[in-house]
Amino acid sequence: MKRTRLLVVLVSMVVVSCLQAQDIHYSMFHMSPLTLNPAHTGAFRGTARIGGIYRGQWFTVPNSDGFETQTIYLDAPIIRGFRKTDWVGVGMTNIGDNAGSARLKTSGSLISVAYHLALGKDSKNVLTLGVQGGSFKRRVNLQRLIFEDQLAVEVGGGGMNTTADNINENSENFFDINAGLMLRSSLSDDAQLEAGLAFGHINQPNYSLGGDSGPDERKRPMRINAHGRLRYRVSDLWTITPGFLWQTTGGATEFAVQSWAGYKLNDDYTLNGGLAYRFGDAAEVMAGLDYREDLRVTLSYDVNLSALNAATNSVGGFELSAFYILKLYKKPTVTPAILCPVF
Repeated sequence: MKRTRLLVVLVSMVVVSCLQAQDIHYSMFHMSPLTLNPAHTGAFRGTARIGGIYRGQWFTVPNSDGFETQTIYLDAPIIRGFRKTDWVGVGMTNIGDNAGSARLKTSGSLISVAYHLALGKDSKNVLTLGVQGGSFKRRVNLQRLIFEDQLAVEVGGGGMNTTADNINENSENFFDINAGLMLRSSLSDDAQLEAGLAFGHINQPNYSLGGDSGPDERKRPMRINAHGRLRYRVSDLWTITPGFLWQTTGGATEFAVQSWAGYKLNDDYTLNGGLAYRFGDAAEVMAGLDYREDLRVTLSYDVNLSALNAATNSVGGFELSAFYILKLYKKPTVTPAILCPVF
């Protein structure tokens, strides 16, 4: 019992520290394209794309209530650009995040616009600039936390409730701005490369929930990420897609690598599987299924390898994601022709 109560205090301290560093996070980062980089807006072949991803983790930590993040997005390439080979994409993203025992909640929506510039006479290279902005609300219920003076005297607490009596739910609204660049290149008929650089929280909004913090401490640190992947067709049946993500914010840095392998079951279905590793944190197992190029469903599971596995029993998180590309094309009008033989 003593260990459990002390663990609750430690978890509470972690949650409070998250008030200054919390940001959305996915292991299958390419399945949340508009939060990875706004330059992904409209970067596909089709009329419109709708998708979503859900992540849940750390539910085994006593009294932590776990961490949950979900994203739903819709985007489309809507109009032609200044040239016939260019186009403009627009999109909308809705984000919800619940963290820890204090239920730190971050929710909001983003609108994104991207201009896709085709390079070269054959347009095999596309350079994209994307921008994104939206409003968010952040709130926390500190009454759900357990502080030292609330613990029983026998485990080192004060046996009182003075801390809890002086705190309640706090909230903060802020406007967020993101931007990104991306280059997609068709290296050959069998190889396609994608590389991008994105900047999040460019305006460094005031998002602090604490009234005593200074002006600099209330600012959300800017996030920078670099990402890339290479899709290579090994044979008529097999493809491999290695990828990486590097990002940094507020002095914290993450580097993750992953690789998918796809096996074509028939003309319609492709079975996918993969492995990933987030350095110093977790290893991941991934699986999925494609229906042509229109529908993709994926599932992943993290095995926690960090020092936190003492509390999580090495149980990490899982993610479920999917997207569907709608294709509405006008059927061409064919004018009948009568061929008369010439004698």
